[in-house]
Amino acid sequence: MCQEHTDSAVEGKEEVQNKAGAQSGSSSTPLLWLTVLSLDAPAVAALWQLLFARSFHTRLGTSTTILLALVVWLIYVADRLLDALKAPAQGVEATRHIFYRRHLWAFLFPLCIGFLLAAWMALTRLDVETFGDGVIILLAVGAYLLAVHLVSPEREWLPKEMLVGVLFGLGTCFPVWEHMPNDTTTIVAPFLLFTALCWMNCTAIEHEEWKRLRGRRFGKPHPWTVWMGRHFWLLSFVIAAVAVGLILAGVGRYHWQLLAAESLSALAFALIRYKEESLTIDQFRVLVDIALFTPLFFLPF
Repeated sequence: MCQEHTDSAVEGKEEVQNKAGAQSGSSSTPLLWLTVLSLDAPAVAALWQLLFARSFHTRLGTSTTILLALVVWLIYVADRLLDALKAPAQGVEATRHIFYRRHLWAFLFPLCIGFLLAAWMALTRLDVETFGDGVIILLAVGAYLLAVHLVSPEREWLPKEMLVGVLFGLGTCFPVWEHMPNDTTTIVAPFLLFTALCWMNCTAIEHEEWKRLRGRRFGKPHPWTVWMGRHFWLLSFVIAAVAVGLILAGVGRYHWQLLAAESLSALAFALIRYKEESLTIDQFRVLVDIALFTPLFFLPF
């Protein structure tokens, strides 16, 4: 029985290899460098932290946002390097995994330099409260990486996409939360919407890669991820509607730009999902990240 299952898996992988190659390998785009160099997530974190800070009249030093972007970059690079150490899944790997596998050693030196720079900035530029809470979140991130890559990569009690979304949202927003001059409860709704957007971003990518690259056969995502992937279009409209509803209800009258950016990102998700059949997997991957760049529409004004 085990041998039959193995043979079936091998045949299945061979069957999806050509399709996966067509979806991923032939879809080069300049914006893809944002993903393969792990620059997309730091940009998203920095943009949203700046918009959160301005919306809630919170003064954050420039070094805080730079440190956030640097730490996010280090985490994403470390995560992908750990992925690259695993046995390659020929023909069903995403472009970013192929890139890191081929350039594994090239990232080690920048990773070490970035770590030292981040440590120096954290020790010299952050106040005690922000530093302490940042360490707690980093420990949570470390526990996540340990669980995913070393302890039990096949057992998921909760969808890893949800965990990434929550940690990303917390890491982005907690400095703003700590330094808000007024009622801190007003940040809760925008924070939850932003966290939901981050969760949906990860879900969309994982579900699409499972569907296209792995042919729905290998590494099946968590059931919640599969469900959200199938109802992604509807969930995007729900988040957009909630954000607009908060603006119209007057709840977000003092930070309407933040809610508007969240609504636009959700609508962009819906549009990308609507057009997904005409997009390659790499184009889809990049656009889902670009959809979270909506603070650019509001920060200059």
